[in-house]
Amino acid sequence: MTRSDAPGTIFTFILGIAVGAVAALLLAPKSGEYLRADIAEGVSEGADQVRRKSEDLKKRTQKLVDKAKDHVQDAIEAGKKEYSQAKTA
Repeated sequence: MTRSDAPGTIFTFILGIAVGAVAALLLAPKSGEYLRADIAEGVSEGADQVRRKSEDLKKRTQKLVDKAKDHVQDAIEAGKKEYSQAKTA
């Protein structure tokens, strides 16, 4: 594509978008009200799913944090024990 063809190509592209949008509106199987309700329902379901997944992730993360705290505490206690033994030796 040369620079002289660019305006015609851009115009054709924009015209195609406009024709596609008009055709989509004219051939839509549902009215705007029903379509908006379906979209709102889908968004609501998606938000609920994200909320459930985030709660699950939060629980799993808390379990991992608790397990890590236990390991750290065990390591601290083992370190103190070894230090005490080394100090008395």
